[in-house]
Amino acid sequence: EKHKCKWDGCEEFNGDSNIFEMMLGESDDIPKDNCNDDHKLCPEEIKGFDFCRKEEELRCFKHCGPISQPCDCNYYNHFTSRSNLDFSGLIVIKNTGNSASGCSMEVRVTDIAGSAIVATVSPGASVPIFVECLRSLDIACFKNESVTETCSGEVIFDLEYCTTRYVSHRYK
Repeated sequence: EKHKCKWDGCEEFNGDSNIFEMMLGESDDIPKDNCNDDHKLCPEEIKGFDFCRKEEELRCFKHCGPISQPCDCNYYNHFTSRSNLDFSGLIVIKNTGNSASGCSMEVRVTDIAGSAIVATVSPGASVPIFVECLRSLDIACFKNESVTETCSGEVIFDLEYCTTRYVSHRYK
């Protein structure tokens, strides 16, 4: 017999290299006639985690960062996600420049809808932007008539993302 269906800790499957797949019960090559109904295909726990029990968790990403960059019409990055997490929620861009001598800000968002310039923020103003599956946020500052050389403000992130967590044996 090549496979066993009884779990006594982390028994090996007689040299089978696909043990993790079988422990999760996702392999079709386990002979069903060797299995007893009173044993789970999924082990109770491996190194303290129960892979049969997982939970989706909604997490928050709240962050406030300064904007201080030249008024040179170049885009500067203020957020990049290189993970497979889907950040969704609200971003507020505040332009704290003087309305008489400040730079305007152009906001470019890349999210599930693609990449687009979504707002122009005048000096002294703020703009809320709702995003879904945010990948990056870039801001360019451009000069008006008689302006300062630096544009200033803040970017406020109030985003949520979902993660999967496997339940530890301590939480049973």
